[in-house]
Amino acid sequence: MPLFPARDGATLRVRLLGRGQPVLMLHGLGMQGRDWLPFVFPFLRRFQFVIPDLRGAGGSSAARFNQADVFHNHMQDMEDLVHHFGLRDFPLVGYSLGATTSLHWHAHGDFSPVKRYLHIDQSPCTDNKADWPHGLFGERQGHFYAQLRELLALLDGAPDQGRIASLAPGLRAAILLRLTDILSQIAGRRGLHSAFSATARWSSLWARVLPVTELADIRAYLNAYLFGAHDYRPSAAGFGVPATVITGARSPLYPAQGQAEFARLIGARHVVLPRSGHVPLMSQPLAFTRALGDFLADTE
Repeated sequence: MPLFPARDGATLRVRLLGRGQPVLMLHGLGMQGRDWLPFVFPFLRRFQFVIPDLRGAGGSSAARFNQADVFHNHMQDMEDLVHHFGLRDFPLVGYSLGATTSLHWHAHGDFSPVKRYLHIDQSPCTDNKADWPHGLFGERQGHFYAQLRELLALLDGAPDQGRIASLAPGLRAAILLRLTDILSQIAGRRGLHSAFSATARWSSLWARVLPVTELADIRAYLNAYLFGAHDYRPSAAGFGVPATVITGARSPLYPAQGQAEFARLIGARHVVLPRSGHVPLMSQPLAFTRALGDFLADTE
């Protein structure tokens, strides 16, 4: 995996796979670049996939956030990647956190190198508003945000830096209990929380295998969603780039109706996967691969 330098001096990892037209792929929170591999494999003879590990994830796990707005940090990193490799006129694929990063890029950065965009199961506005009831967890947002605030309060008793695994056992178990509950709701897999509850005596092992284990990163994402959410609808109204929106009809995170409204706002082709939750890569992998292939075919 080659490296690329970020403007703050951090070094991030990226995979370059295949040949032909470059395609930039941005993964979601709790994922890393390798999670795209089964889905890009059928297209490696026609496209070169540029697959970074976002700051704090995978091969970029040592890179900490250097500013309060994690979305702006990710956007700047992607601009640095584009500049480093000289990318231009490329399709961009953003899933969940990667999709928010893409919308932030369009609103606040130089989006001109992007010629086509694939947006996967994300809302253009994570907070519910009087004219937008389709934010994070929809009508259950108040309950979910309360859980995020409870986790943030628990973290007040932890050091600013370090990993969950290094915490005292009691605090570690309490944080992991709350964190696995939140992650299980996000993934739509309640079994994750049940499994931790049944095996909490092995919390030191859980603290190493969860997708986000750095205390500073957990705090950064909690603050981003609780206090720093953005509304990208005004900037997206002038999107100007051909786009496709893929929606999981059973997504617990972002109501399908809001994603349909977003697709109409930007004039996008809208693909609904009827049996998919928030993670179509897991719930309908074959249908997702076909939808990705259709998007790529439109770029040729």
